[in-house]
Amino acid sequence: MPVSLSGQFQVQGRQALAGLQAWAEDVNRAGGPPVSVLYYDDASRPEQVRRATQRLIVEDKVDLLLGPYSSVLAQAAAGVAEQHQRLLWNQGGAADSIHQQGYRWVVGILTPASEYLSGLAPLVREAAPEASTLAILRSASGAFPRAVSSGVERGAVAQGFRIVLRQEYDPATADFSQVLEAVEQAHPDVLVAVGRIQNDLRLAQLLARRRPSIGAVAVVAAPIQQFQDALGEEVEGFLGPSQWEPSGRYPNSYGPSAQQVLESLRRQGRQAIDYPMVQAYAAALVAQRCVEAAGTLDQGALREAAASLDFSTFYGRFKIDPDTGRQIGRSAVIVQWQQGRKVIVWPPEQRQARLVYPWRS
Repeated sequence: MPVSLSGQFQVQGRQALAGLQAWAEDVNRAGGPPVSVLYYDDASRPEQVRRATQRLIVEDKVDLLLGPYSSVLAQAAAGVAEQHQRLLWNQGGAADSIHQQGYRWVVGILTPASEYLSGLAPLVREAAPEASTLAILRSASGAFPRAVSSGVERGAVAQGFRIVLRQEYDPATADFSQVLEAVEQAHPDVLVAVGRIQNDLRLAQLLARRRPSIGAVAVVAAPIQQFQDALGEEVEGFLGPSQWEPSGRYPNSYGPSAQQVLESLRRQGRQAIDYPMVQAYAAALVAQRCVEAAGTLDQGALREAAASLDFSTFYGRFKIDPDTGRQIGRSAVIVQWQQGRKVIVWPPEQRQARLVYPWRS
């Protein structure tokens, strides 16, 4: 795996590596064919990702190639994998655009970004039928923020919401005061913010201090441990999309239970388990299932197995569109920080608590 051990994605990159290593240790402990993990630091840069992916394929001749964390880096790895007709198990890039390039050799593990907050509008409508306006703040660069915000907007309009603000900002900014002034002037019932993790953290801290009169605030980074660490007690009420929660109920027809996976990750010295660890473990587990089904490490056979299989792991259902490799079998959940802990508030079948609305009530 090309992995960010330095640069802006180093926290999540190291977490993803820990997840992959935990999977390898579990496979080896079970006495199967020995597995070793090979990785190179991509420094959170697309060109470094391309070089690392090229080296893993051409020089190291790896059998299974996992993608890096972040959509922009996963896109870079996918291009190299496609050139060499090597399957990329895309565990870290949720941007829809990765699966819109005509690539055959990418298998998506994650719920696509455009569906991250597809449940937000019906969730708010259920709690507050009078809510009618929505504002969107997003980074001006990157396919991921565009995909998330476009998906939110489609869902909101379908629910009868009116978009009162679409505000882009420079991801290099450290001062969100003017951005927040635009939000306060628009006075939306719902605010959605999506950018780089540091953008989301700074924006959320400012929102917590200013406490604008908004019914619901969804920040894409809200479910991660860094978010709680940065906001402390002010984390209360924030919403966010999560690919997986340990408290969720997921059918499991293959592989270890969620509790077993968490124990494996803790053996890596990790007490706080964030999603990059879990999704990297899940991607390797999916690849393992495909190897067993194909009976070979031939890349074409693995691609066929991935296209035909429909099964569930501790991480949820795995099913891809056979043509694009896009994940279509699973959905993200929406969580809210309530009384210092994350609870699932959407979808209804996973719900652990009702939405607190307004968020600062």
